[in-house]
Amino acid sequence: MSILSDMEDFKQFEQRKKDHIRLALDSKTQNLTNHDFSRIKLVPNALPELNFSEVSLETKLLNQKVSSPHFISSMTAGHKQGLEINSLLAEAAGIKNWLFCVGSQKRSLINPKEVSDIQLIAKKYKKTKLVSNIGLEEVIQSKPADILKLADSINAVGLIIHANALQEVFQNKKDVVMKNGFKAISEIVKKSDVPVIVKEVGFGISSEMAQRLFDIGVNVVDVAGNGGTHWGMIEALRQDENTLSARAIENFADWGLSTVECLLDLQSFLNSLDEEEKLANSVWASGGIRSGVDSAKALALGASAVGLAQPLLKNLIVKNKIGSVDQVIQAMEQFDFELKTAMFCLGLGHVSEFSTRKVWYGK
Repeated sequence: MSILSDMEDFKQFEQRKKDHIRLALDSKTQNLTNHDFSRIKLVPNALPELNFSEVSLETKLLNQKVSSPHFISSMTAGHKQGLEINSLLAEAAGIKNWLFCVGSQKRSLINPKEVSDIQLIAKKYKKTKLVSNIGLEEVIQSKPADILKLADSINAVGLIIHANALQEVFQNKKDVVMKNGFKAISEIVKKSDVPVIVKEVGFGISSEMAQRLFDIGVNVVDVAGNGGTHWGMIEALRQDENTLSARAIENFADWGLSTVECLLDLQSFLNSLDEEEKLANSVWASGGIRSGVDSAKALALGASAVGLAQPLLKNLIVKNKIGSVDQVIQAMEQFDFELKTAMFCLGLGHVSEFSTRKVWYGK
């Protein structure tokens, strides 16, 4: 099947992307009832034996030195509003030296001759470390070379393949193509010059699935669990209320594993790895991260990086008006400060120490 055979025209595509931004800021699409981070308690160190100024968030992600284990998670792309939003996010990421995972590059795959908004941003913000992004359905239906060109076109330091089966179903498409996903990902891994990340979009990746992905050479698994933005809900709210998807969505409100459940499920696997193996089989956490304390809990549970999307978007867009880069940086610095404070109060001077000391309890 050609990727173009079941594609919306560009006006529909752009409208869908605009709707995503609007609905991602709607409380109806936030699944914080399954937040789960309250299940995990961090064990305070009353005598941390270090100074606050000595705590460092610096780490390496995708072989890149970054100032924080926080990264900007994929949000949007392929429309005019997206260009403005992504420009501000890219600028902020460059200033703070965070990774910036771009929105889906699907539009570039459809029309490779068009200079995309992400390409314009990559050209302007050359110091920003960008991570490419495309959906699994597109990977299955495209030539590996065409997928890899997406990363090359923005000089990306990594390539995300997002698996979003539930979201695709609730788009009311004629079909959702997910057959031969492992084979398609494996081909990309073999030919990619940059690390490959596989992520969910808010419904989680189990330990069994993560291990299968690592077995075929995937470098990073972002569990992206339930507990934050519900992308199935977003798609359903775009539909007429009498459609099958609109009527069904409430029964999928708590679908999937939370980010915490995914990380707990991965404990045995992560504990079996030595330090070198952990570098080759990295787990990232996104989905429902709403504070730097949540970030600390995710790192304590074995994640090496923590992704933020909706909290940054919420700080940037107020009353339907896009703000300034300072608003993005303010939110980023808030998360970093809260994480640094948690680390100080745990007696941890460096992010790497999360992997050598157990500082949590819960179930």
